[in-house]
Amino acid sequence: MHRPILPRLQRNPAAAVRVQIAEDLPRVQRLLQGLIEQAGHFVVSGMDATQDAALSRFKREQPDVLVVDLNLREGSGLGLIQGVPQCLPGMPLPLIIVVTNHTLVALQVASIKAGAHHFLDKSRELPQLALILQRVFFP
Repeated sequence: MHRPILPRLQRNPAAAVRVQIAEDLPRVQRLLQGLIEQAGHFVVSGMDATQDAALSRFKREQPDVLVVDLNLREGSGLGLIQGVPQCLPGMPLPLIIVVTNHTLVALQVASIKAGAHHFLDKSRELPQLALILQRVFFP
């Protein structure tokens, strides 16, 4: 499930796209980092396991992309997505991609309404992550 996005701010095409990951499992963090960075032109700028840590990093670094699991060690991915616009009042949002094992339609709808652009099933659609990044930033 996805919704169209508007491009964020003008980017320097020579600069790497900065991606922040909010995921509580270290092995999944490493898997996501590998998928993202193997696509080229993308760098993982940080990984956080809690909603508060992810929001703090987001405020400091303002990445181009936020990859979010709905279940975090503390707080939730949904709470993180809802908090992003408050960090950048009046500014375009980053690309937000939910990657989760919890794929109920109600969670998909809630994620999209909160601001997510894409919703991927972690067990079946993970390879699409790199494709989405390439399509959005290097069409």
